[in-house]
Amino acid sequence: MSPLLLAAWATSAHAADVPAAPPSPPPAREPLQIHVPAELRVVGTLPPAELVVDSEGHTLGQGFVLDTRLRLGLDAKWKGVMARTEWDLFDSQIAGDGWDIRGVEDARHRESTDPFARPDVFTARRASLTGRIGPVGLEGGLVTSHWGLGMLANDGAHDPEFGRNDFGDRVLRLRVGTRPWEGHPLTIAVAGDRVIEDENADWSPLEGGEAAWQAIATVLYGEADRSRAGVYYVYRDQLELDAVRHTQAHVVDLYGDCPFPVGSATVRVAAEGAMVMGETSRAQSYSSRDGLTLQNGGVTALVEARLSPIPLRVAVRGGWASGDADPDDGQSGDFAFDRDFDAGMVLFDELQGALDAATYAQLSDPEHSGGAPDGAEALVGEGALRAASFVQPVVELTATPWLSVKAGATVGWASKPVQAAYPTYRAGGVPTNHLGQTTSGYDLGTELDWAVKLGDVPFGKGDHRPTPALLVQGGHLFTADNLGGSTVHLVSVAARVRI
Repeated sequence: MSPLLLAAWATSAHAADVPAAPPSPPPAREPLQIHVPAELRVVGTLPPAELVVDSEGHTLGQGFVLDTRLRLGLDAKWKGVMARTEWDLFDSQIAGDGWDIRGVEDARHRESTDPFARPDVFTARRASLTGRIGPVGLEGGLVTSHWGLGMLANDGAHDPEFGRNDFGDRVLRLRVGTRPWEGHPLTIAVAGDRVIEDENADWSPLEGGEAAWQAIATVLYGEADRSRAGVYYVYRDQLELDAVRHTQAHVVDLYGDCPFPVGSATVRVAAEGAMVMGETSRAQSYSSRDGLTLQNGGVTALVEARLSPIPLRVAVRGGWASGDADPDDGQSGDFAFDRDFDAGMVLFDELQGALDAATYAQLSDPEHSGGAPDGAEALVGEGALRAASFVQPVVELTATPWLSVKAGATVGWASKPVQAAYPTYRAGGVPTNHLGQTTSGYDLGTELDWAVKLGDVPFGKGDHRPTPALLVQGGHLFTADNLGGSTVHLVSVAARVRI
């Protein structure tokens, strides 16, 4: 007799020996849970309009500008299934002065104050379903991607130390994950992605674009807000717009995060490091006309202490991205952090972002050449930390629940000789900066940042209360001689409300 039939027989045999139990009430229906998260952000910025961006004397030319963004979502949970959608609406500069750098596809469309000039003024960030089948978790649909400290995969939804975030990696994903052993916080997951947008690809189902696919495997031990460590592996296959240039890359990313008490303080130590290996024909060199071998990497770390009863936070952040000192050896050694990873608010995000755009404008100018070389579009890093390193100490005092003051410094160095692509090419390969000046050493400059935040305290009653805040920030960069030895200032005021 089978065990199943034996169990059924035993149950019926003993049923007459015990009183009949009262019928169980029908299970209560799980109510439908609805939440509408939202963030309205309005930012006024005064960029460095007189900043010279190339050797021909062109300036940034951008005065005061106002931009907006409404990030609106809808979360619905019923019977263990979560449906989520999130959109960025009216995401554009709407008034003021656009920058004067032309001929480049800037992702923020800073050349225009027409709110409908950019095709992604309405951007879908998420449209997904999440649920479980027994011990297996499933997720499918459009999602944002984030891992570790956001060095490699960044969803653009984490508040930066200074500055702003404007992007977010978006993918069409099917993910399967599980915890193999009950009671142990070990999570194993695999996923497949069709990349919608990140630093290297931009694809629209209607308009086309780069075709980038990813296979992902992750192992993570630990819980959120506790000690945890993990490994993130990605295989990426990407075909460029011309359907000829091709990239195949393997990425391994290690991450660890450990908070622990020290007396009355809470200390946090975290680090993330990644290595990229593979081959690409997206770009080429004189000695490798068919493509390059990829071999680059980067690392970032954070040490932070939150003191008590003094409401003081002291932190030191840093990062290093490898640089390719020999562009003609057939290898690509330049590593770039995610563009939403912040390292100050002027040196990389504003200055380097503008210089990259100006370099591409020079390379694609028909007065300079018949056409931009293959892979030139990859030079536009949109403010990402690339082939450089930084150290950033920060001190923050929370004077009251509604007032905090923060100050920090960012010191930057290049990981290869300081050079701009077009003037260096014109100088026969001698490292030359954007001003046409010969460079030496690796120093980029020192930046002083400050921020004052008012509010950021929930208003009213209820679980999902509006939280208004006003954030005033300033950055003051003292560039090294390698970048001209000038001073660059940037000030912004951001008003936001979150629900």
